[in-house]
Amino acid sequence: MFGRIIPMGRRPHRYIDTQKDTQFSDVWIVLAIILTIIALVIDSAFLTAAATLILVVIGFSWLWSRLSFAGLYYQRRFSEIRAFTGENVELTLEVHNQKVLPLTWLNIVDAFPAGLPVRDKDLQTNPTTNIAELRTFWMVGPFQKMRRRFNVECIHRGFYRYGPAQVSTGDPFGFFSRRSTLDVQDRLIIYPRLYTVADLRLPTRNPFGETRARGRLFEDPLRIVGIREWQSSDSLQRVHWKATARHQALLSRVYEPSEEQQVLLFLNVATMERHWHGHIPELQERTISVTGSLASLAAEQRLPVGLIANGALPGSDQSLRLLPGRSSGQLVRLLELLALVTNFATEPIEQMLLREAPRAPWGATLVVVTAIAHTDLLAALIDLSVAGRRVVLFTLAEEPPRQFLPGITVYHLPHLVDDLVAPALVQL
Repeated sequence: MFGRIIPMGRRPHRYIDTQKDTQFSDVWIVLAIILTIIALVIDSAFLTAAATLILVVIGFSWLWSRLSFAGLYYQRRFSEIRAFTGENVELTLEVHNQKVLPLTWLNIVDAFPAGLPVRDKDLQTNPTTNIAELRTFWMVGPFQKMRRRFNVECIHRGFYRYGPAQVSTGDPFGFFSRRSTLDVQDRLIIYPRLYTVADLRLPTRNPFGETRARGRLFEDPLRIVGIREWQSSDSLQRVHWKATARHQALLSRVYEPSEEQQVLLFLNVATMERHWHGHIPELQERTISVTGSLASLAAEQRLPVGLIANGALPGSDQSLRLLPGRSSGQLVRLLELLALVTNFATEPIEQMLLREAPRAPWGATLVVVTAIAHTDLLAALIDLSVAGRRVVLFTLAEEPPRQFLPGITVYHLPHLVDDLVAPALVQL
């Protein structure tokens, strides 16, 4: 995708921190005046020419530096602005000089994210801001366009910004130089790594658990559309007691039907039983990757899929919540949220489950993805299953749940973390 092309020098108000940096001083003017006076006194053509040359060079250099930013364009261009972890993205830097005046030197210091290396290029990282810098030197002739290509290694999930850029140039004699901050930024979104069904070792049929018979209607007990006579197959929970007392006959509730099967993913970003104990970064990344893989699998099966996570976006303390949908941009939006999610857990996953599950459609399959399966979480899953909700648990814990989980489909995925030998624990 092409970045924005921004002219330099035509509209100075677009720039911030615009300033001049010059090696010129008043000594040169004083020297020219002294040489002129001496030349007049002794009638020396040589000193007159020398004084005139100094003044001409100074004026020419000043005018050159003043015009150096005119017609100068700089842009970044990514081959893709969205990529998956492990891929490489080509970054093209382009400088275009649209004027007769050449640029004998042009220094560009571009701000790059420190977390993404550039192949065969050493980035200088500022330890105070944790922002890397890519320094490039250019010599651009009249009406010349120059390009340089770099490969960005997408080794970490996340949302990354490129820019602003510090641009400096000047006259060829080094008398005057000008510097400007080009406050134009580009972004690169890196999705989590996605696993295939074979990688997850899931059954090719019904990976989200046993499906209902085709054409079978789900009924939502939160949406009552009427009453009817009680039947022997009805449970006591279905009896409408107020209507029964009023009509002096046993009556049952009629619930609103729903034919559509949906998948609602619940992501637990915590890797310890209590999120304030710290987190294991690589284990958390694997959990996020499993969540993205399940979302992709649901989209392939044309199932409406949504996401609720107890993680937050950068700079926010609100949890992620995306309602199920099957639109063309649903999976992209979901993967973008997973790319942005931080390791900060807003609340325990079991509390979020018990609060959000009643709001979900009755025919939705509640899929919980977690690195750990502690007692409180398993108790919440059992409560949901007893209430009639379809629950599927994906866990990357070292040991599978030992507790009996009636009506809950459990997938234990320890093979995805077998290579994590003594993972580092990061304390909060």
